Amino acid sequence: MLETALDGDDGARFVERGDLAAAFGESGAFRATYEVGFAPHAAIEPLTATARASSEGIEVWAPSQAPGLMRQAVARATGFDAAAIAIYPMLIGGGFGRKVEHDAAVQAAIVARKLGRPVQLTWSREEETRRGHMRPAARGRLTGKLTGDGRIAALHSRIAVPSAGNQMARRVMPEIAGGGADDPARGAVEGAEPAYAIPNLAIEHMAVDYGVDCSIWRSVAHSYTAFFTETFVDELARRARIEPFSFRMSMLGDAPRLARCLTTATRIADWDGGEQGNGMGLAAHSCFGSHVAMVAQLHIGDDQRPVIERVVAAVDCGRIINPEIVRQQIEGGIVFGISAALGLPVTYERGEPVMRNFDGMGLPRLADTPRIEVALIDSTEEPGGVGEIAVPPIAPAIGNAIYAATGQRLRKLPFLVGGVA
Repeated sequence: MLETALDGDDGARFVERGDLAAAFGESGAFRATYEVGFAPHAAIEPLTATARASSEGIEVWAPSQAPGLMRQAVARATGFDAAAIAIYPMLIGGGFGRKVEHDAAVQAAIVARKLGRPVQLTWSREEETRRGHMRPAARGRLTGKLTGDGRIAALHSRIAVPSAGNQMARRVMPEIAGGGADDPARGAVEGAEPAYAIPNLAIEHMAVDYGVDCSIWRSVAHSYTAFFTETFVDELARRARIEPFSFRMSMLGDAPRLARCLTTATRIADWDGGEQGNGMGLAAHSCFGSHVAMVAQLHIGDDQRPVIERVVAAVDCGRIINPEIVRQQIEGGIVFGISAALGLPVTYERGEPVMRNFDGMGLPRLADTPRIEVALIDSTEEPGGVGEIAVPPIAPAIGNAIYAATGQRLRKLPFLVGGVA
């Protein structure tokens, strides 16, 4: 269905500049297709809620990333006016977009009203794993053409994915986020427009509904649009026979903050030019008002799995209030992104996910965690987000490092190296 959508003519074009037809001409274009599978939130804490009902209304104690939406959902489910619903937000624990949902709160409220007594409800780990709405699977088809001096003359990105995470996000995004998120289709390709100076550019969303309830996930659409774009840019650099760092820097004249992140990360990492056999890869991305570049270094182990040795991240998130919290968020985002890049794929049988618990996800263990170095760039700009910005660039950095180590270009997440997930 994703491939059919990419081949269709019903796309919505959200970014367009220059003259693509003239820029591409009749020959010389390069095209590649990338894919990401469904991704679980894998929050340690399952959904839970405590509810108390009376004739006048309902009180709910629950972790929530969107208490206002929870209040509305409980009101709809119980027949009370929203003004009669009191939500007491508790500590979220693991969120990642999972705690935007409010199924447990609605269930607890219904049962409490039926029984006429307080109810505490906690989903089992199996329920949480199998019923949690995944990050949607998506596919991107990117077409590019180089100039004679080795820059990107034209880029056309087509992305097939449900609108901003399917049904849940169509309800959620307009109410909890701003700036373009009021259009779910635009939100589905958020982050697809790169910071690079590309004179001829088009970004299209090819809507598809494959019948799987999905939801928003840490870094939302950036989690796949950055993977598509930064892998493709790396491929274009190789085709141009230009070292990947220099290739990117030549097009970042209008993005000095991201360029500084890139130079900082490569300097700290002792960037080797991405030479074949050395296993170093890089990626850069801007989102949520912040900018980040990463260099990943790895080797392929005896079992043919990638062993990530080191990740260097340079971050410009504007004026920093608490540096230690920023570092924690970047480190956590890197490990979260590694799990999505190197974990086990989500598979379905008879309409249900096969995995039931953490052991079916292939999550990284402490021994698998690389040395992580985070450089925070001093800035007087307004503070940007930090909770999600480390997730988008880590997967393409790993993929580009795998190519540098093996010569094998992997275009699907989670990665398969030598036939091994």
